[in-house]
Amino acid sequence: MKELEKIVELITGNVTEDQKNDILNQVKGDAQLHKEFNLIKNAWALSSSRIEMSELKIERSYLAIQTRIKDQKKFFSIGLYTWFKYAAILVIIFGAGIFSGKYIPEMWSEGKTTKNELTEFVVPSGQMAEVNLPDGSHVWLNSESRLSFSDNFLDKTRSVTLKGEALFKVRKGERPFVVTTKYGEVRVKGTTFNVCAFENSEFQTTLVEGSVTYRNTELKKEVSLCPGQQIVLSENEGIQVHEVKTELYTTWKDGLIIFEKEPLKDVMRKLERHFGIRIELDDNHLLDMRFTGKIENESLDEVMEYINKTKPINYLYDKKQKLLTIKLK
Repeated sequence: MKELEKIVELITGNVTEDQKNDILNQVKGDAQLHKEFNLIKNAWALSSSRIEMSELKIERSYLAIQTRIKDQKKFFSIGLYTWFKYAAILVIIFGAGIFSGKYIPEMWSEGKTTKNELTEFVVPSGQMAEVNLPDGSHVWLNSESRLSFSDNFLDKTRSVTLKGEALFKVRKGERPFVVTTKYGEVRVKGTTFNVCAFENSEFQTTLVEGSVTYRNTELKKEVSLCPGQQIVLSENEGIQVHEVKTELYTTWKDGLIIFEKEPLKDVMRKLERHFGIRIELDDNHLLDMRFTGKIENESLDEVMEYINKTKPINYLYDKKQKLLTIKLK
């Protein structure tokens, strides 16, 4: 119980830097605690979604989270009240105060709802979340990402709209599953793939298994991928297809970020989202400096100390402004 209380305090930002490091080290050394840590982080991220929740949607959110943790018996036996007591982690449920289940049979009967409402999940900076879609597909949402979809998927296609990054594990079905972004759409029937569609960044779709088709109406192009391939859309080079190690673009869902000869400017962008901070580089020579390594539950200080040992940089972190400044030595 005390360990879970500490995790809640960590996620809600109510710990000192030393306490944060102690808790993270404890999480690293305990597999079960690591699972519970990820579960609570997910609940906290979903509770921050800026959506107006109808009672039906709130029940669905509860069921989605309940399904996510149904095999974690030790964790679930603690009960939702513990979460509410320490951090109001499930604000989307607690705020409405309904646990009657009166909408559950209606919601799941024949997989339909009475209204075709739009649901939107918004994941804040420094958080990640998991969402179960109405057709049984599963989505991991990265920090600063937004996913919206029709509640009952009654159209000819199962359509979602994404801003940010998400890993999709799509349940097979006759109707196409379509991910719409500002950079075009990705169309599948049942597969696992990652889509990265942040503002002012290169668009990427990485295929783990199955097949996907990428369509860009502006460029009037359509490209299909095989497993292990990635589409990159950039302003200067247009659409390109590369062979890649898919784990470099998918392990973020497990809290593991892997860098392989990646420019420091891209590393910093990922660190900003991962830690929920701002980073400034005071020298343009830093932009193309390349970094190889991985991050898994390390604190910001640990990450920067590691980079500091391998690259000629100095850094200063302003905790109040959540601003990290990096300079050349």
